Amino acid sequence: MRKHPVRSSVLLVLFLVALTGCGVKGNPVPYPAIPAIKPVIEKMEAVSMEEDVLLKWNLQDKNGLISYIKIERSDAGQPGNECKDCPRTFNWIGQIKVKEEKPADKEKRELSFTDTNAIKGKTYNYRLMLCEENGNCSEAATAEINFK
Repeated sequence: MRKHPVRSSVLLVLFLVALTGCGVKGNPVPYPAIPAIKPVIEKMEAVSMEEDVLLKWNLQDKNGLISYIKIERSDAGQPGNECKDCPRTFNWIGQIKVKEEKPADKEKRELSFTDTNAIKGKTYNYRLMLCEENGNCSEAATAEINFK
């Protein structure tokens, strides 16, 4: 009886692949824990100035996760003729860099932005988007103003 070396080696390889390819690869690894304190926007307000709209808010980012804040605006219409339940389309109007090297700046900071393109007699909604260094952004706060 003659042995077939090729057939034996193929069977041996298949046996080894089946032996090592089956079973548990390792214990599941949990996702990294979400920081206990997320960045927070507090006291956001839109204030009518003579020719502009001033947005003011407090940012609390103890973990220093936020790199910049995008400011967006939506035109809600004329006073008395707003569509409160209509979906809003927000357009980017600016951004503020907030990532600082100083650890003291991570506690609570007062920030502001001036919308110089607002038109008197319109109602606007403003939205702040908190953005991390990698580009991930999330909605943080909104404010509405009847710009008179």
